Amino acid sequence: MKVLKRKSLYHALLGAGLLACAANGAQAQSAATSQIARKQDQTADKKKDVKNLTAIQVIAQELTLTRIPMSSAFSASVIGPSAIRFASPMLSVQSLLERTPSINVRTPAANSVRTNITFRAFSSGQFSETFDGVSINDPFNGGTTNTASTRNNIPLTLNNVDSVNVYRGINNPAVTSYNSLGGTIAFQPRDPEAKASASATLGGGSFGTWFYGLTANTGEIGGVRSLVSIAHNSSDGWQDNSGNRNTNFYYAGELPYDNANGTVYAYVIYNTNAGYTPHTVPLPLIQQYGYHYGWPLDWTNSYNKDHGGTYILGDRMWVNDSLSFNIRVYARNVNYQRESFSNPAYAQSATQPYALPNQAGDYSFWLFNAAGPTYDPTATFGSNVLGNDYHTYLYSTQQYGVMPHFTLDLPDNEVKFGADYSHTRLHSAEYWYGAHAMPLTTGYNDAWDERDSRDLGSFFAQDEISLLDDSLHVTPGVKYLFAHTKDFDHIGFFYPISGTVSDTESYTSPTVGANWQPVKHVSIYAAWGKTAKFPGIAAYYNNVGQSNAAGQPVVVPLHVSPEYVSDIEAGVRYERGGFQGALNVYRENFANTFVQSTDPSTGLSSTVNGGSSRYKGAELDLQDSQHTSYGDFSIYGNIAENKAYFTSDFTVASSSGVSATAGQTVHSGQPLAGVPKHLANLGIGWKWQGWRVNLSEHYSGSQYVNEYNAGLPAAETIPSYAVTNLTIRDTLHVGDGMWKDVKLALYVDNVFDRHYYTFGYGDTTYGGTPFVRAIYEEPRAYFASATVDF
Repeated sequence: MKVLKRKSLYHALLGAGLLACAANGAQAQSAATSQIARKQDQTADKKKDVKNLTAIQVIAQELTLTRIPMSSAFSASVIGPSAIRFASPMLSVQSLLERTPSINVRTPAANSVRTNITFRAFSSGQFSETFDGVSINDPFNGGTTNTASTRNNIPLTLNNVDSVNVYRGINNPAVTSYNSLGGTIAFQPRDPEAKASASATLGGGSFGTWFYGLTANTGEIGGVRSLVSIAHNSSDGWQDNSGNRNTNFYYAGELPYDNANGTVYAYVIYNTNAGYTPHTVPLPLIQQYGYHYGWPLDWTNSYNKDHGGTYILGDRMWVNDSLSFNIRVYARNVNYQRESFSNPAYAQSATQPYALPNQAGDYSFWLFNAAGPTYDPTATFGSNVLGNDYHTYLYSTQQYGVMPHFTLDLPDNEVKFGADYSHTRLHSAEYWYGAHAMPLTTGYNDAWDERDSRDLGSFFAQDEISLLDDSLHVTPGVKYLFAHTKDFDHIGFFYPISGTVSDTESYTSPTVGANWQPVKHVSIYAAWGKTAKFPGIAAYYNNVGQSNAAGQPVVVPLHVSPEYVSDIEAGVRYERGGFQGALNVYRENFANTFVQSTDPSTGLSSTVNGGSSRYKGAELDLQDSQHTSYGDFSIYGNIAENKAYFTSDFTVASSSGVSATAGQTVHSGQPLAGVPKHLANLGIGWKWQGWRVNLSEHYSGSQYVNEYNAGLPAAETIPSYAVTNLTIRDTLHVGDGMWKDVKLALYVDNVFDRHYYTFGYGDTTYGGTPFVRAIYEEPRAYFASATVDF
């Protein structure tokens, strides 16, 4: 009965038009009935809705910004449409996640440029992110945004997302993907609506920002329902000389068939971004010139261009009361190019003590290899630094895959099984020259020119078993993962010979979770699992061109092993009326920790195995919703303690085998960098008539930074910080004709104008004095928008 009441409320909200929402300034409208079915690999059986109430709860409670899945056997949270539709124009998809426990995000520029995220103690690439179940992690480097230094590659925006399921730690294999060491973030797509509608948004604000959004739901035309949306945001950025512009196109379509038992559906995301990189700046320069300071463009700059997308075609079918399936074919592509410049006149020296980003090397790199490239910077431009001051970096991938999932609904079991397979090709290259109009010629001025491929595959099966009159749910599962990787490198100044290295890895990931409701309103859960992360492509870089005992360059086999993690966690949840609470603890033991180190003599980064480490912590999550005579209120708060430290001693040598330098030796008990010990969030929402107010705060404790070359923790730390954001919106009902509503919104980011940074690393001046480089986050900013609903 509880489920039927929730679904009735949901349909009432839908009929009243209360689910229409603005996402990143564009109108986001959701046909959530089919959405909920799709998210769980669909059956029309209401038994499934009982087990997966979270999305219904989010939609039914208009004010709720986040929810706690009470019946899950694993640690999880849900971010609903309400949090998305009231998001600031500067809020990225990744930053949206910060309102859930144990997530910290850096966004040092507008439009998600150079965004990075930590999840518990795991860095980007050590957890998976999916869109409609399809992995959006880079297959070769693991991360989703800013991976492999693709600084403005934006795989999706709030314009594409209806809600988010956040699965922390090891989870059931039906939702996990590759690299799910720390967890899985599952973005759920916007769906088309049955009725025709449209909206238009226009806004602007601080940093020369302006944005617009257009959304149209076609209704049913020839049996097909379609949603088309475009969102554009252009900003000069808060750091000097870091402006960029982003345009996102989104399509969602559905074609029901067989009396609506089946649906053919499609999603298309296409995103393009262009602009300058916000670079790290020495803190002494920020203290001298102000919070907004960025390197002058005639000193150094990096201009980025990126376009790419995600394309999904699926067929979900309810065959009978016992069997349903969801089969997807998909494609993804990235096309990234960066052109950089560093003026030799301002290079690090006794009078200018700081190294510039992109600083030109005083070397004739190419001439060291007798059979290598022939570019001579001195002969062509008069000196090495004048011949190396311009730089081009290329990175492009093309991925194609298929993902069949099946569900068996039995009297006391829900069995899910399925598979995924994808093939991806990568072309990556880097060139230096002494002029902007440079040749991109392999065998002449390339540092490297590589062409790689990776086949990823997985098979899974899990069974949710209902026991003790449905009060106990036990979910055992297993997933088999494999990867076959091939790396081919042309001759370049990093590679005296061309060559190919390949490797095949596989791993079986077992999991089991249980959720028990001993009394009404209370559930207790526990989970255990093991999984692995395959080495990124950087682990293959040192294998081509190593010298043998005779001093000859050769190709050697891969010597980097996968990362392994085992996880155990337990928790308790309580729900009554509008209140929800959850408390959990976890411990994750890590082996073969990947460490990315940089050889200072060549600038080449590579991945090596470090020692073992342990991540552990506790998370408390509370939510409440109340109806009063002063309006409706919703409040959420969470706090997490995360500890991450090495549990073994090890040393990282440079790529050429040089013995360790300062910062390259780790001792057991030493904390990992980039892991705030404490994270906390507090938010409140208020709704009265057409008015809506959201106020939220995010707190991050201090964290260690890495030493620049070694990639290991340094002595310096990033200070703690707290940031408060405010949204105020009023909805004016115009009429029931073509014009329906006008929504006026005001956004205030960083209300108290906190000056803080979330990313930095240790460095030294020309004279050897240590300091910290950092990129500062958004200061106080104001934005306003108007949305018209048709």
